[in-house]
Amino acid sequence: MKISGLFAFSVCVAGFLVSCASQQPMVSTQPVVSVSDFRSVSFTPQRIEFDARILIQNTAPVPLDLARVDWAVDMFDQELFNDSFSGLKRTVGNGTQTVSLPFHIVMKDVTAQAPDLLAEGKLRVTFRGQVHSAARYGLEPVPFTQSIEIPVPKLPDVSYVGSEGEPFSSAFRLNFTVTNSNSFPITLTSVKTFLVISGRKYSLLHTRKSVDVQPGDTQPVALQMENSPGKALSMALNLAQNPNPTFTITGTVTFDTPYGWVFIPLDQQEMLQ
Repeated sequence: MKISGLFAFSVCVAGFLVSCASQQPMVSTQPVVSVSDFRSVSFTPQRIEFDARILIQNTAPVPLDLARVDWAVDMFDQELFNDSFSGLKRTVGNGTQTVSLPFHIVMKDVTAQAPDLLAEGKLRVTFRGQVHSAARYGLEPVPFTQSIEIPVPKLPDVSYVGSEGEPFSSAFRLNFTVTNSNSFPITLTSVKTFLVISGRKYSLLHTRKSVDVQPGDTQPVALQMENSPGKALSMALNLAQNPNPTFTITGTVTFDTPYGWVFIPLDQQEMLQ
């Protein structure tokens, strides 16, 4: 009977210990939430891309489970859209977690929603939301918010000036000018384009170096052919079959600005000079 009683007591103790181990300590303090990064990263004629990140700090010495982040984007204090993110990880005691919530604003929404305010030349965007801890803690959601103002970007004007040199020689150049109508400097960093002559496509244009363009300034840009014997022969035969050739320039011009990258598509048809 004593052995049986001792066994029953051991089973009860073991069960109690397992029960305690299976229960996570309760968190009684709210996490601290801040916006760690919020900025524009790129512009195209169609949209503006933003990078937004929040930092969640677990102030408790035990792990914290998070339910979701409810967040929204306002433009000139008017809500554009809202969303929710539930892919949060458990945050260790006294640890941190960074959550990235990138988004974009469509340019037609910008011009449609605030045409009068855009006359000021600035775009005010607010990133805000709440972080919800797991429901079992009974904690209130923690809010966060941050606003930024960025100049409304004016896309640089890229104009074709003319060509020089034989199209199938290493001296062939396409000359452009870039005009910066913004109040801040821009830098042309790369040109990825194709030259289409009489329906045949050649990936042959590039820039040798970056070009800085100050506010209100115009700078020349020369694009040089990336040549090869086979490419030169193909172009020579193509031009020989067409005494009045035209060419189309397609591709993308990339600029770096203090407020992110600017990508401008090219699609221009010209006569060879």
